[in-house]
Amino acid sequence: MGVTPHAERRLRRLIHHQNQRTELNAETLTERLQAQGAERVAGEAEVVVVLDGSDLRKPHSQKLEHLDVVRDLKGNLVPGYHTLNAIGLTPDGRQSLLYHRTYSTRSPGFLSENAVVLEALRQITRSLREVGVVRIIFVLDRGFDDLKVLKRLRRLKVDFVIRAQHVERRVRLQPTGENRALQAALQLAPVSHTFAMSRPVLREGKLSWRPTPAEIRAQEVWVDEGKLHVHALHLHFPTRPKGEQQGWTLLTSLPVSPGVHAGQVVRLYLRRWSTKDVFSWTKTALGWEQVRVLQFEALRTLVAMAWLAAAFVFTLGETVDTPEVKLLAHLGGAVPHKNRPPGKKTILLGLQRLSAAYLARHTTRQSEEHPSEKTLVDKLFGPQ
Repeated sequence: MGVTPHAERRLRRLIHHQNQRTELNAETLTERLQAQGAERVAGEAEVVVVLDGSDLRKPHSQKLEHLDVVRDLKGNLVPGYHTLNAIGLTPDGRQSLLYHRTYSTRSPGFLSENAVVLEALRQITRSLREVGVVRIIFVLDRGFDDLKVLKRLRRLKVDFVIRAQHVERRVRLQPTGENRALQAALQLAPVSHTFAMSRPVLREGKLSWRPTPAEIRAQEVWVDEGKLHVHALHLHFPTRPKGEQQGWTLLTSLPVSPGVHAGQVVRLYLRRWSTKDVFSWTKTALGWEQVRVLQFEALRTLVAMAWLAAAFVFTLGETVDTPEVKLLAHLGGAVPHKNRPPGKKTILLGLQRLSAAYLARHTTRQSEEHPSEKTLVDKLFGPQ
């Protein structure tokens, strides 16, 4: 912010919505993020959507507006805010940022976290269907295990895989059968599949994978007094690893049969872990936990800007052979390597340095016209 004497003042007017000529705010930025993210997966036969929360921690803050309570990496309660984010995964492995919202349960007019989730499901589904995505599969963790969420997913006519949190909820094995606990109902099913899997282990924010033998039991069940049909699947770990003694219970709309189909459901759930590095990267490389503004709406605007920047870098990282991305990688300090393309952090650093150079040139030049981006690329790499 030291490029011009007025740069800091302009930025403050922007994020505090004091500039009457701009409609730039958290809502318009996230709408743009959704539109761009959906466009990147337009026409896909299938998109897996991982919807997950990520806390924005402010452990040393006391005066921020509508400051909420979140958990740190050790599980302790600290001041902060909540975010809800969605990443779309295509069959060929591409990732697309589809949704973001920063919220506080203490802000005026806040209804409930369930309301935030239900609205996110509706918006994401609508934006993907508008660009012709044929099949949508939501992958959700335990915090989303709620009857209202299950009903909304069914109403939206999308598929889902949810890790169950309420394993004692009452279910039926037949629509008109007797109620019994979900966990007990699954124990009635035989082991249908045994295999070895890589199990994710998350400790203090660091993710590792450990080989673990697993057994699967599957059962058709009806919830909501027999009105809602789902497939339940229990993943048992015979070695009873620490923290996973009870195994995993998954609820899905997908058909589950012995063998391959059950394995597909487990693999779908495991895909949510591939997005953990994205949340970590946005926090460290983009620094959205370091945002320091007192007003809540200003903070939401800056964090939304960071996610929009992340989406831009994601797009750049898909085509590392273009001269423009080669330039950014070079500016970011990448060392050319045949089997190791530049990562997102390197590309982002190059983008930051190029932006700083452009701003410095733009604010200090007098009448001299600055060269175009293509001219700059040609000078560095030769005519393209």
